Amino acid sequence: MSYVYYQSVESHTTIQFVYTIIAGAGFCFNHLFMGSQAGKRYYLIPLALDSLFIIGFVFFFPKATLYLILFGVNAVTLFLVAESKRILLGCSLAFFVIWGICITYTFYATGNFSVMNNLINFTFIVFAAVVGRLIHKLLLAQEKIESQYDELAQTHDALKVAHEKLHHYSSQVEELTLIRERNRISGEIHDTVGHKMTALLVQLQVAKELLNSKPEKSKETILLCEELARNTLQEIRLSVRTLREDRQPQSFLSTVRKILEDYKMMTGLTSTLAVKGDATKIPVSIQLDLTRIIQESITNSVRHGQANECSVMLEVTDSNIDIFIKDNGTGAATVSPGFGLKNMRERVHEHGGNIMFESTASNGFIVKARFPLKEIRWQMGGA
Repeated sequence: MSYVYYQSVESHTTIQFVYTIIAGAGFCFNHLFMGSQAGKRYYLIPLALDSLFIIGFVFFFPKATLYLILFGVNAVTLFLVAESKRILLGCSLAFFVIWGICITYTFYATGNFSVMNNLINFTFIVFAAVVGRLIHKLLLAQEKIESQYDELAQTHDALKVAHEKLHHYSSQVEELTLIRERNRISGEIHDTVGHKMTALLVQLQVAKELLNSKPEKSKETILLCEELARNTLQEIRLSVRTLREDRQPQSFLSTVRKILEDYKMMTGLTSTLAVKGDATKIPVSIQLDLTRIIQESITNSVRHGQANECSVMLEVTDSNIDIFIKDNGTGAATVSPGFGLKNMRERVHEHGGNIMFESTASNGFIVKARFPLKEIRWQMGGA
């Protein structure tokens, strides 16, 4: 553009020649400086110098209106790098003041004023400013997208690490829960089966003593021992099966159904299982205790209530897990919690839940339990 200005006059003066060289070199230096980090921070200094060079062309070459195109280059630069609206507004007002001075000087020096040339060149300035601002917004959007992508990548990595830790912790909790359950079952075998084996030995000794003196009484005692041995063997099988299944992870519902099927095969107990809600929401730490409550309930139904039918209803919501177990056994006028019922109560209370036992003579036995999922509350005292 400096060269075009120089060629716009037929005869050149020395000062015009020298100024054209100085202005061209100044433009190059300023725009190279704008590409540096310091130039991006202090961009108003090279833009102000460019404006001075442009004004110099107006005074040395008053007949041409190409200076507005040079201001268009400045407009692209300004609207591309400026962040503050105040700076944009201040520079725009300064341009109109400078433009007015340049128009006045040109009219004074040449006696001519071309409205069309000024309007066309001013339109180019507006176009350059719009293009510069659009590129500015595009660069900002690109930087924001890159920043968000980096944040997303970091979040993804953090979630991946957290998922791995959660999986590891879940495996540990499951393993510890299984170990605790095996220890609990071992205690149950010791307390229940051990007690029955002791009673069996006592009854066998009684039968031995009565064998000669009271053979009929001895025969009755032997039959009692046979029944006692059969019940003990059944409990041992169920406990061993439970321990074996703990080493083979299955879904909660599959485990419960298998228990009910086993009781059907071994005792003839007919049972139904109804589930309302999403059973996958049941935490692993509650699944085992819930399974044992069902197992203990149907064992009591057969052992103490002589029941042949039992229904299990499970309801899962966002806040609670409710279990309802009812049989058609003989029931009892009063409920006196023994080892099994106390064990169930301890399991429920460990999770901050509550359990109720209901029974009347000849109307079966009912177990109701609730496990809270969102709010855990322990009550000291009471049922």
